[in-house]
Amino acid sequence: MRVSVLIAMADRLASELACRELNRHSKHFRCIGCADTCKEILRQVAEHKPDVAVVSADLAGDPAGGLKTLRELRASGAGTRGVIVVDCSEPEVVINAFSAGARGVFCRSESSAVLRRCIQCVYEGQIWANSSEMRWIVEALAMRAPIRVVNAKGKRLLTSRQEEIVRLVAEGLSNSEISSKLRLSNHTVKNHLFRIYEKLGISNRVELLLYAWSSKDVQEESSAGARKSA
Repeated sequence: MRVSVLIAMADRLASELACRELNRHSKHFRCIGCADTCKEILRQVAEHKPDVAVVSADLAGDPAGGLKTLRELRASGAGTRGVIVVDCSEPEVVINAFSAGARGVFCRSESSAVLRRCIQCVYEGQIWANSSEMRWIVEALAMRAPIRVVNAKGKRLLTSRQEEIVRLVAEGLSNSEISSKLRLSNHTVKNHLFRIYEKLGISNRVELLLYAWSSKDVQEESSAGARKSA
């Protein structure tokens, strides 16, 4: 299946050039349109339901315009996954992007081939970030209040199946890969993830990754499982 993409760069010309470049690889991608304002992005997402939206951080002349758009996109309940385009990768920029709901951060200086890999990765349910960017996110998490792992009665919030899915997410598996590994339907995996988000008080896969990486219990169980497999 081709990945449908909405492009919203800092200016219209840049959006059109990026869209044209994607359409050159029509076997894998289909650019459904360009936008340059938050309102236009939300309208096109509602109308065309693209798989991925590539949005410039400084949309419409506002340095935080792209982040505001992603927050609104997440609040709308649309299934479109967001990639934020930034001028440079810095801790505050990266943390704010993922907090806003981005699934990937792409530096404007990188090539169109890298952008295609980024879009494909995000489409498959993975996170597009390098090791430095993920370290910044983990460090930021360490400074925040811990995510709940038990309820008021001390009972664990997640079932064993849900904890298994969390461990697989932490290993970088996409929903379809988790579905295949656990012999579950994609719909069942999505339902499990929705319940996991609800129980832990989180809203996206990035926060789930951070939970998995910062949870001693999950890490130890994952290591034990790896030793048994070996």
